[in-house]
Amino acid sequence: MNDNKRPKSNWAQIVSAVLAIFGFAVVAVQVNQLRTNAREAAARQVYMSYSEAQLRHPDLTEPDMAEIRADRLKYVLYKNFVAHMLFAYDEIFAVYDHEEWHRSFEQEVKYHMDYICFGMTPEDDATYFVKMRDALAELRKSCPAKPAAPS
Repeated sequence: MNDNKRPKSNWAQIVSAVLAIFGFAVVAVQVNQLRTNAREAAARQVYMSYSEAQLRHPDLTEPDMAEIRADRLKYVLYKNFVAHMLFAYDEIFAVYDHEEWHRSFEQEVKYHMDYICFGMTPEDDATYFVKMRDALAELRKSCPAKPAAPS
C-alpha cells in the first residue's frame, strides 16, 4: 500500500475546514456591509433632518446676524441650527468623504462664518469628528480680525 496517500477522512476534514473558513469570510463581509449601510442611512437621515430645518427656517439659512443677535431666543435657535448643520455634515463626511459634499458644505457654511469665527468655542469644535474639526480650522483661517468690543 502507498504511504503517501492520505485517507479519505483527512481530505474530508481539509475540505470542511476550507469551507468553514470561506463561510466565515462571507459572513464577515456581510456584517461589514450591513455596518456600512447603517452608517450611510444614519448620515442621510441626519442630513435630511437638516434639510427640513432649512425649509422651516429660511431666515437662519442666510441669516441677518444683527437681527438674530438682538433676540436672545432667536440667537439660541440660530446656534442650534448651525450645530445641526455641522453635525449633519460631520456625519456625511464620516461616510461620504467626497469632494462634492465638501463643496456643498463650503456653499452653505459661508453664510455662517460670522458665528463660526466669533461665536463658537473650542469646546463646540470638540463635539465633532476630526474631519469636521479640520474643516472648521481651515475655515477659520479666512476669519477677519475679531472686532474690538465697544467701549
